[in-house]
Amino acid sequence: MKNDDRELVKKLMRQSISKAEFNGLFSENIEENPKYIIQLLEEAYENREADDVDYALFVGFTFDVFTEDVVAVLCKLIESSWHYQHENIAMILQRLKSPESIPYLYRTALMKFNYLDFDESYALAVKCIWALGDINTIESREKLQLLAQSENDVIRSNATKQLTR
Repeated sequence: MKNDDRELVKKLMRQSISKAEFNGLFSENIEENPKYIIQLLEEAYENREADDVDYALFVGFTFDVFTEDVVAVLCKLIESSWHYQHENIAMILQRLKSPESIPYLYRTALMKFNYLDFDESYALAVKCIWALGDINTIESREKLQLLAQSENDVIRSNATKQLTR
């Protein structure tokens, strides 16, 4: 992401510019070219730019442009340890309910990221488990059955809840 675009996103975050003003000044008009968010996320992934992941996701949420097209890059990002947006990515994948995301959500539910060491509620794992439950395919239920055998009480109980709903 260009520095000028980063500054525009920061202004949008602070609400010091409107969405319309943002679209007029940003490299691409997000409302006219919503798939530009994929390019931004791909560049952030390739360059391992944690801040750019934050900014691209913020723009995506602001303009509600997350569609099935973004799943592939989100799947790469959810397993990457160099950023801090795993919970937001899990939430997007839950909303999209893409079967493509099943193995990534399963693996991420079992991953331990350093920045989440303090989290005894296992919020990321729970979000991944709920996403698997919402996808609700044979494959996602198989992954939930595996998670229901976890030694971790939080993971086990949430997976069991998803299997019985």
